[in-house]
This record gives sequence, structure tokens and C-alpha cells, in this order.
Amino acid sequence: MVESLQHGEQFTIQITSIGCFHGERQIITVLNKDDVLIAHFKDKRKVLSPLDIDKFISFELQLRNIEFGGCTTIDTYVLSNDFESLKFSDSTCSWSGYKRLLALFK
Repeated sequence: MVESLQHGEQFTIQITSIGCFHGERQIITVLNKDDVLIAHFKDKRKVLSPLDIDKFISFELQLRNIEFGGCTTIDTYVLSNDFESLKFSDSTCSWSGYKRLLALFK
């Protein structure tokens, strides 16, 4: 979704992780402002470099290919823009793809 953003458009990645001893929800928003992609997470903002954009693209491609797992922790991802909303679940306990995206904000 990140590579198809036009000027003024945005998309969000909502991440919900629920397991035996935890539950959390996080949201990353990416906005195209004057052909510059800006990501927001909590109170942090980051102008995305070409390498950062590649990480978002890789995240989405990997997410679309997640296979069924057997773990008690389930990470649910909802990718949304003005035109569509896609939902994926990861119960593998081995991928944790969102952690690589959150690392962009450190």
C-alpha cells in the first residue's frame, strides 16, 4: 500500500497482539505530503527514506504470505486506506514483522 500512496493520501497499519499474558494495540500511519512519505507512531514522526519504504513494502509482502501457526499469541494486522482494508493474522510466534517497523521510530 505504501508505494501506491498519492499526494494527500494516507494508510494505517493497526497492530493488535494478544497472548496469554499480554494484549496491546499500536497504530502506524503513513501520509504522502507533497510526494514525501511521513510515518507517524505515537508521538514520533519520521520522513521515510527509500530504504525505509522498502521495509514497509517487504513487511506487506511477507504479511501476505504468512502461513498458519500454532502459537497462543496472535498478532492481527489491519492495513487500511481510503479504498480498502485488509486483515491478516499471524499465529506463528516467529515472524513479528511489526517489530522491524517500530524500530524505524527509535
